[in-house]
Amino acid sequence: MAGCIGVKPNGDLCRCVASRGNDYCTAHDPARKDARSRNASKAARSKPGREMKDLKAQLEDLSNDVLAATIEPKVGAVVNQILNTRVRVIEAERRWRETGELEAQVEELREMVSRDSEARRGATLSWGA
Repeated sequence: MAGCIGVKPNGDLCRCVASRGNDYCTAHDPARKDARSRNASKAARSKPGREMKDLKAQLEDLSNDVLAATIEPKVGAVVNQILNTRVRVIEAERRWRETGELEAQVEELREMVSRDSEARRGATLSWGA
């Protein structure tokens, strides 16, 4: 298999294997530029990092308030349960989002395999004729 002819941002040549029938790997293929841009945009819009940071701050405040006896331990326990529920919701959202992205990638791979199979059949038929 041939190597990718793409150039990395640091100026080095890419070391990945080029896709079949292509001079580029999927990371450098100009035809996949829009898909790469969409994926990068999705990653930039994700908010779990900020939400988790907020939750950690709330838990820190909660533990300090319980230890300082400014709130009752039973109230702190209920608030902690609510915060744990938020953590589970964030995790469920992340899994749901990843599942959707993986489904889209699988569909794209299926289409690529189908096109490759059709091209091979066409090449075999024309070669044998």
